[in-house]
Amino acid sequence: MTVAIASLGMSGGPIEQLALLRAEQPAAETTLVVRGGRDTVDKLRVHAVRTARAWLLDGQPLLGISVFVVLGMPLEVLLRRRFSSFRTIYLPTAGELGKDGFELLATAQRPRFTVRLERADDRELGKLLAAVGPARPNPSTLGLMSGERRAEMYRVDITADLNDEDHTGYLWTFLDEARDPAQITPGALVVAGDEEAAAVCQVIDLVPAGDGTIVHLRPLPGLVYDYRALVERALAS
Repeated sequence: MTVAIASLGMSGGPIEQLALLRAEQPAAETTLVVRGGRDTVDKLRVHAVRTARAWLLDGQPLLGISVFVVLGMPLEVLLRRRFSSFRTIYLPTAGELGKDGFELLATAQRPRFTVRLERADDRELGKLLAAVGPARPNPSTLGLMSGERRAEMYRVDITADLNDEDHTGYLWTFLDEARDPAQITPGALVVAGDEEAAAVCQVIDLVPAGDGTIVHLRPLPGLVYDYRALVERALAS
């Protein structure tokens, strides 16, 4: 189920999350947490700063990293539904994150959460990378992506963290992260993501928020390679 965008008060300025947090008990220590992709300190910093541009928590910019928690469905189902664009995933437990001091905030729609950061500096982000453990092959995409079929083969139209969702239930990023912002219009099909993971998405809308314009995107089923015509436009020269 998606949430009406107008109901979230997205009319410019950062979006306060405090009143939007879901009221639910903290995840048990053994509960699995999923994040797609292969992260570095620099990539995590970019994602955390993007969140802080758009979101506040109790009036302060919210530095955070998007994750999903295995709640209400088997891991295999969550991976198939939400992580089909990722070749690799991280799979720590809530307890492994908690013992290193990382808080899980119940943001957006269940089962999405935000790992709250304090500074997003090299030390804290390195600590987070250690806490999530090694990246591992995504069992839901094994056999679907050959060595020749890699995200590095094409350029994305708009950079995004494919783990990011807000209360609308849509993927989001900022318009100024597009190669050609004029191409990002409601209804358009674009390639969103980064060099590690990308998806063909439909642009839903553009909404002033934070210090820019948020683009809401709906990922389409299948791999980028299934959309040959679009890939031909997005292929790197």
